[in-house]
Amino acid sequence: MPLSSLLSRKTIVDPAQSKGSIYLNADTRRLSEIPSRIGLIAGEGKFPVVLAEAARSEGVEVIVFGIHGMASPELSQYSHRMYTLKLAEVSRLIDLARENDVRHIVMAGRIRHDLLLRQIAFDTRILSILSGLKDRRADSLLGAAVEELEKEGMRVLDSTMFLKSCMPEPGLLTTRVRPSEEILEDIEFAYPLAKEIGRLDIGQTIAVKNKVVVAVEALEGTDNLIKRVNSIAGDGVVFVKVAKPRQDMRFDVPVIGLTTIRNLAAARAAALCITANQSLFFDRKQAIELAEQNRIAIIARQQG
Repeated sequence: MPLSSLLSRKTIVDPAQSKGSIYLNADTRRLSEIPSRIGLIAGEGKFPVVLAEAARSEGVEVIVFGIHGMASPELSQYSHRMYTLKLAEVSRLIDLARENDVRHIVMAGRIRHDLLLRQIAFDTRILSILSGLKDRRADSLLGAAVEELEKEGMRVLDSTMFLKSCMPEPGLLTTRVRPSEEILEDIEFAYPLAKEIGRLDIGQTIAVKNKVVVAVEALEGTDNLIKRVNSIAGDGVVFVKVAKPRQDMRFDVPVIGLTTIRNLAAARAAALCITANQSLFFDRKQAIELAEQNRIAIIARQQG
């Protein structure tokens, strides 16, 4: 479907200002599927905090396993119990999960690859996992971690299950800033390239200008990609951040928020396109207001 046909605004719900069943879209069928207790493996960013708050608002007990050097201390406000572990401590994580009768796991938050490369050692279990991998890309590592947890009798859940209202539907999110035809053409040019980068598990974001690829996300993450792009191509760059072609919603879901938009504003970007219904958008009301103040168009594009 052409982007031009999607540029109509959907109703915006700001989860940060909402409580209760809005996190679940009042879906009573899903309520029966939610466990009374979850173990939250928490990486960087706001995602784990919002998820823990949403789960607690639904009466779910949250046991947090925060990754050392990544997880926010704020998580302790929404957890029944919080532990801090290094990435390598898979055996300890499993032992703690059993001690706390955790049978359902949710993984949320960015795992910084520099720490990942430094912390994946010294645990016999993780060394065994690594020996069976053909590579150490994010999907390979996280997929193997999921498989190991499920072998131990724990079910790894969709990381967005409490946050469906944070996932924009297709359309233009910045109603006061409409993209030009040139921006739409850049998005149509960049989107399939970004999907291919995602398929290869290199990154989720690509920056383009005038149908030229300016930069591609890799280990540094989206925010650092945005910061370096302005020095390469100047003002008016278009960013496209996508869900992978076969996105596993249990981990590595695309996330944007207020920090993303602040970085786009500092880089004097022209637009941001994300995948509709498969990307999390936190602090949406404030982020959209900031984007509009800086003449940045934000579009949620239909998967395809």
